Parts: sequence; C-alpha cells; structure tokens
Amino acid sequence: MQHHLHTLLPCCKEATLLAEKQLQQPLSRWQRIGLQFHLFYCHFCRRYVKQSRAIDAHMRWMAAEDAALDESVKRQWEVMIAAEMEK
Repeated sequence: MQHHLHTLLPCCKEATLLAEKQLQQPLSRWQRIGLQFHLFYCHFCRRYVKQSRAIDAHMRWMAAEDAALDESVKRQWEVMIAAEMEK
C-alpha cells in the first residue's frame, strides 16, 4: 500500500482539515497517525483542534437541547471555551 508523504507528515493546513474531518467521520489509520504526529510538534494546531472540538461539542449540545442562541448562551459559550483553553 502506498502512502503519500503529505499524509504521513501533514502541513498545518492539511492537519486542520484532517482535524475537522475527524469530527464528522473516522480517519484512516495513516491520516490519524499523521495528524497525531503533527499535533505532537505544532502547538498552534493543538490549540486549533482544542477550540474546534469545544465548538463542535457545544453545537451538538445545542442541537440536542434545541437551545436558542441568545446573548446569555453566547456568554456561556465564551466562558466554557475559555475554561477549556486554560486546561
């Protein structure tokens, strides 16, 4: 089986695309390995993935709760995302 170098060592753009794709569907083994390797050495992408996962989790919560997006919800999100970023 052939694997392209960009799959094994993705750049930041490819890593963020893989991170977003991972929220919607499973990645192949080589995509997962490449993404994990990239996240190991790139703190910018680690932060992006952390923020993206937090946003996705809160959007899923809103969809499940059928919550309306008013100002109080926006403030709650800001607080929750800031708390996640501090971890």
